[in-house]
Amino acid sequence: MANEFATELAPWQQALESPYSDQLKRFVYQNQEEALAASLPHVLIPIPAKGTVMGHSSPHQTGDLRCCDILFRGPMYDLTSHQSSIPPKAPVRGAHRHISAPTLFCISGKGWEFNDGTTYTFELYDLLVVPPYTVHQHGGDRDIGCQIHVPQTRMIDALGVLHREQIKFGEKPTFPQGTEPLKDDAGKLIGYKIKKGVLGITEDLDVYLGPTPNIEAVFNSRRHQPPWQEEVENTYDRYLKLLHDEVEFCNETTHVIRYEEQPWEWTRQGRLKWLVHPGIACSARRVWIYMQEISPGGRSGKHRHVAEEQVFVINGRGYDIHDGERWNWQKGDIISVPAMTEHQHFNADTESPALIFGALPSMCTDLGLGGIEQIEDAPDYLENMEKGR
Repeated sequence: MANEFATELAPWQQALESPYSDQLKRFVYQNQEEALAASLPHVLIPIPAKGTVMGHSSPHQTGDLRCCDILFRGPMYDLTSHQSSIPPKAPVRGAHRHISAPTLFCISGKGWEFNDGTTYTFELYDLLVVPPYTVHQHGGDRDIGCQIHVPQTRMIDALGVLHREQIKFGEKPTFPQGTEPLKDDAGKLIGYKIKKGVLGITEDLDVYLGPTPNIEAVFNSRRHQPPWQEEVENTYDRYLKLLHDEVEFCNETTHVIRYEEQPWEWTRQGRLKWLVHPGIACSARRVWIYMQEISPGGRSGKHRHVAEEQVFVINGRGYDIHDGERWNWQKGDIISVPAMTEHQHFNADTESPALIFGALPSMCTDLGLGGIEQIEDAPDYLENMEKGR
């Protein structure tokens, strides 16, 4: 006999046969999620990098891009990040591509980035910007290596376009537990096998290197669209033209946003350097990204916004106040600022400035939930205004 909660039914059957209304479930689950989020820390020590099929990288710090892994380390629904560590003289990393456009921030060293046949070099604090569905691979300087921090948004999964293809394994790949290399009859490595039992699968699953034909066809078609030459006669034509404009833009825009080329600005929140925002031409449209310097013993302004925020501490030590609660942080930590939270950063070091790297999902702006509410101005901003800077 089926039990009261229909747990043996398929998910779609559970939804149909549940004795409880959607409205009732919504409030119960919302309360459970809010309680779980409130129990999680706002400052995280990053999970260390380890060997993967790509090279040496960490898992996603606040859950994988798949939405089912949210709320297990920090109170983040959308944002996550991972880090790649490339020591000097490291084996060459693998190459892959996905539909979403990643941003990769160099937090130490320097190196190179390969995008669809073109190689770009980057220095400390430069931001790499990879257009959608571009084969990319990066490496560190042979003598000093590099470390890469990659902010990401899970919204790409909810949109149904979280698609990834492994194009090339790293020079010395590490296959995860529950998998084994997959080779052809000649002994050539062509993919890997996920063994039955992993995540509940009942048969072995083969994952092959290379593109997925239908996805590749879609993006090859997009790449080869010429500039729009016709008149725009109606609303539908605007969408036809948009495809051509996007292709032309991605073909021409920069792949490296140089730290030295972006200005520092004195703002009511403090001293900021923007790397990605609507006024900077690049193909990174998933997150807005900035750096902030906080003077010795100083503090940022106090503000809040609808979007959640994830902050990586590049240098320094200090603390945040989130809705009246204190969270200590130091170099290398990840600060999680939940949605709609009043927050402010404080530098506890009276001799050296703190440097942080913040990312916010851009989709809130697209949904009409953008903008920032300033509650208190940064003291450094007020001082510089008084000096006429």
